[in-house]
Amino acid sequence: MNLTVPLNTKDNDLEVVGGKGRSLATLSGAGFNVPGGFQVPMSVYRSFVANNNLQDRILELARPAINEGAASFEEAADDISQLFADHEFSAEQMAAITTAYDELPGQPAVAVRSSANAEDLPGLSFAGQQETFLNVTGADEVAAAVKRCWASLWTVQAMNYRHEMEIESGTVAMAVVVQIMVPSEVSGILFTANPVNGDRSEMIINCSFGLGEAVVSGQVTADTYVIDREKLIVRETILGEKAQQIVAEGAQGTRMEDVSEEDRATASLPETIATELAELALKIEQLFGGVPQDIEWALESGSLFLLQSRPITNLPDQPPEDVDWPEIPGAQLYKRMASEVMPEPLSPLFEDLYLKSLYDTQTWPDDWEWKGSQTRNWLSNFIIATVNGYAFQAIYVHQGDESRDHWAEVRQSWGKLTWFRALKSAFTPRRSGSLDKVDVNNVNAAGRMILLMQLKDSSQRWIWALYHWSRTFIKAEAVVRWRTENLPHYQHRLDLWRGVDPGSASDQELLDGIRALTMIEARYWHVLRAIIGAAKMTDQALQNFLVDNAPDLGVTSGTFLSGFESDTLVAERDMRAIAEQIRGNKAMHELMILTPVSKFLDALKAHPEGEGVLAAINDYLNTYGKQVFNLDFVEPSLIEAPLPFITNLKAMVRHSGFDLTARQKDVKMKRRAKWIQTLSYLLTRRTREGEGRWAGSAPVSRWAFAEFLRIYWTARINYPTREKAIFYMGLAWSLLRPFALELGRRLEHDGALENADDIFYLTSDELQQAVDGRANNHGKPALKERASSQRELRGWRARLQQPAAIPEENQLAWVSGGGKSFDTIKVNDKNAEVISGFAVSPGTVTGVASVIMSPDDFDQMQPDTILVCPLTTPAWTQLFPYTIGLVTDIGSITAHGSIVAREYGIPAVLGTGNGTRLIKHGQRIAVDGDKGTVVLLDE
Repeated sequence: MNLTVPLNTKDNDLEVVGGKGRSLATLSGAGFNVPGGFQVPMSVYRSFVANNNLQDRILELARPAINEGAASFEEAADDISQLFADHEFSAEQMAAITTAYDELPGQPAVAVRSSANAEDLPGLSFAGQQETFLNVTGADEVAAAVKRCWASLWTVQAMNYRHEMEIESGTVAMAVVVQIMVPSEVSGILFTANPVNGDRSEMIINCSFGLGEAVVSGQVTADTYVIDREKLIVRETILGEKAQQIVAEGAQGTRMEDVSEEDRATASLPETIATELAELALKIEQLFGGVPQDIEWALESGSLFLLQSRPITNLPDQPPEDVDWPEIPGAQLYKRMASEVMPEPLSPLFEDLYLKSLYDTQTWPDDWEWKGSQTRNWLSNFIIATVNGYAFQAIYVHQGDESRDHWAEVRQSWGKLTWFRALKSAFTPRRSGSLDKVDVNNVNAAGRMILLMQLKDSSQRWIWALYHWSRTFIKAEAVVRWRTENLPHYQHRLDLWRGVDPGSASDQELLDGIRALTMIEARYWHVLRAIIGAAKMTDQALQNFLVDNAPDLGVTSGTFLSGFESDTLVAERDMRAIAEQIRGNKAMHELMILTPVSKFLDALKAHPEGEGVLAAINDYLNTYGKQVFNLDFVEPSLIEAPLPFITNLKAMVRHSGFDLTARQKDVKMKRRAKWIQTLSYLLTRRTREGEGRWAGSAPVSRWAFAEFLRIYWTARINYPTREKAIFYMGLAWSLLRPFALELGRRLEHDGALENADDIFYLTSDELQQAVDGRANNHGKPALKERASSQRELRGWRARLQQPAAIPEENQLAWVSGGGKSFDTIKVNDKNAEVISGFAVSPGTVTGVASVIMSPDDFDQMQPDTILVCPLTTPAWTQLFPYTIGLVTDIGSITAHGSIVAREYGIPAVLGTGNGTRLIKHGQRIAVDGDKGTVVLLDE
């Protein structure tokens, strides 16, 4: 067994020299300028551990303990480090290291670097998890540093990383690289692709003065160079502060020292060297098979040295370029409600079936045809159009003219009706008339409304006011109808399909079920439209009144609609009850804290005391787990993929979050105080002549006071139903997805599909052909390539920055406010330091941002931080117990996030458009839920 090998060894297998050693051996062997040295293979580590009987003791110690409610490896790391310190190399091992070091020219200062078998890999970099020791001089010191490198395989961060990544500790080992130190004047990292956005046309250099450790570890704000990959020129230079640098400390170790003010203001790397480095990097990338590389380098006396090259981990896909967002002739496309529930590119099957079902469940003029995204909208009907797979609502430029013409015809026809002429005559000044002449049985709602709107501006205005007051405490017809008719009908139709076993159904029955369930869900969407419309209109009416009549108070509709009891808060209490159940059982508590979330449910099933907690979790998921993160049925619900829930349950066990009762009490007190302040203001206020909605009225204060109460109570009684109704959105998918996946499994078994869930990337016609083919034994259809290409296309589209509207210039002259009422997204410049959005929940808060892009990121949510995300649906509310503020890309005054933020009493700004791109995870931001702004502070 070789106890040391040359740096450029040909025997560079991962299990021999580790990730770093293999990379350096490849670079050195290819003739690149790599500082000389040698390697201590992994076999020496294993021999050292075996000779001293350490393996069993290490594995026994390398178990997490519970410390302050979290899994901790602190004590384990200290104990294992001491094990390595207490044992010595064999004479043979020590002699080999000494000889290899002595053979280096001049017994130089060296860098002793860890190289494990589970690091510097495409999916697992282990960056910063294990140790490197710089400026080590002398054989004894080198040998001691080798042992410390071995011990760093068992640092707190390394063990925790393996624990979370589910890497078995018994499989890891470490080689050590010993390299001659380069006393670098400048050093840094080069990425052969942009690691932030995945752009392969750019290379990024981060560098600073001194040794590279300061840049690699993030201890300094380095200079950044953006290199044009094709032209090999510097596109952009961004100077960092470079306040300090790491330099050698005599013969042993390093120290941090300040950089002069003059050097801080100077670019650390000449552009000529940057270009030379970029050219070198392309050759290195080619050496490693064209895989984008993360390259460490150093510059000393004009020469470039290569210190490491590894694949860039988690590199985003290449971003789309020059994307066209084609217009639909005659239409203005807005995000609106569609974007709040369909935020991502639609899957082909959903787009095919659901959008057509939305059309089929509405009433259209005779001979009207479905033409996909080109289908002409008409009056109040609803069409979802797609551009690059994204959902938009089409509002037609001349739709207002058509609407006015339609209602003019209606009014003209009503003018011929006896009851309408009689009622109008009865309340027209200087005209005779009697209500006795009115046939009340023929007075419909639309006619009443038109007549009352005419009375509003007449001398009989009191009748209009009396009518509105009479309806103040009556819920909107859509709200009543939802509770008494729509919801029971929706649930009944779903119940008819619950008895169908997907495994026993024929192929055609499965496809018919998919179609039928899509139609059921589409009908419920139109119910939701009415509910959301009622909530939005009443909420907006309150907001408009406050803007017009109490502009100096700094109050919004959210001020008075915050902190009420809701289903969301009930769900949180149920989740807290499970967390308390776990905390109250020592065995369950240890299992929850010490088990990776991906293994928890299996561990719970196998645990003798797990039955009670498992039953509670199943009850919770059966109640709340059918809520969807996205209306597109391509995405599984929580009951199918409960990992986000388990992640948040674990967080709640560790950190209980806010005292919900105390917080709700505080919100109610603030709401009551604002209520009293506003009433007092309205009672004592007089509007100056010619100003405000109530100009010319006397006394103005009484009208304003009464109108505020009316508008508030109208909003208050209609507002909560929005969340109750949306709770059931997507419920049909809990039945549809098993049908689809069963059919997908059959096609996968036949070889027609690669995976069962590829079925969502086909159209219903393609599925019908596949079903017919199976029935007639016509062989497998060629669907693999089709599904694969559509899946890839959807992934590509997901990286697009969708516009707020198409075209961005408003064309709807007939809409009050120029179409702004349709917006659910603001437009913010990519360099903005103050981000604008919709002010939806009052208050201000400054804190750290947790940027959560999808349920897969739920484990990144930190307690007491500001949640920054694309949007929220009911399935996201499990994050709110840890949230002190909310910022979203999509949404407006009645979006789910708006309502839940008010319930929790946290400031919220929605519809920023690109907030998740402008705000970095961990960055400090200030959220103003009164003004609708987010200020970017320190990173």
